Amino acid sequence: MKRVVVVSFIAALMLAGCSEKKEQKPSASQSGAVSSQSIQKSSSSASIAASSKKSASSSVQAKESIKKVVNEAVQTVQTKASDAKTLFAKCAACHGADGKRKALGKSGVIAGMSKEELIKKIEDYKAGTLNQYGMGALMKAQVNALSKKDIEALAAYIAKL
Repeated sequence: MKRVVVVSFIAALMLAGCSEKKEQKPSASQSGAVSSQSIQKSSSSASIAASSKKSASSSVQAKESIKKVVNEAVQTVQTKASDAKTLFAKCAACHGADGKRKALGKSGVIAGMSKEELIKKIEDYKAGTLNQYGMGALMKAQVNALSKKDIEALAAYIAKL
């Protein structure tokens, strides 16, 4: 589309220059001036065409860059969600797939707890400072390998159950 506009613009300039020649019969010195004007018009048209191509190219590159960033963000979110679900698989063995089962018939239900409460409890189990329902040692073994990011992702996932 832009090429058509640029080509049309150049053609119009060339035709305008040709019609001026037919209407007036310039002298030798005027014909040199008309020729140099035509050359200047052509070169400025070429400059406009080149800058149009550059801006079109920049626009395409910007769109591609944005698409790439969005795709990476989507993949990151999907990875985190699947990681949290994978992490929860260990929890589901005792707490149930929906987190509504009392683990080993002793603990409270974890579904519905706030993210902050879950983070605090998981961190306390990991540190060995929490022993609710006599499950401290078992829970410490389960959460010991979790990083801070894992704990936050896991707590966010459980809080949404």
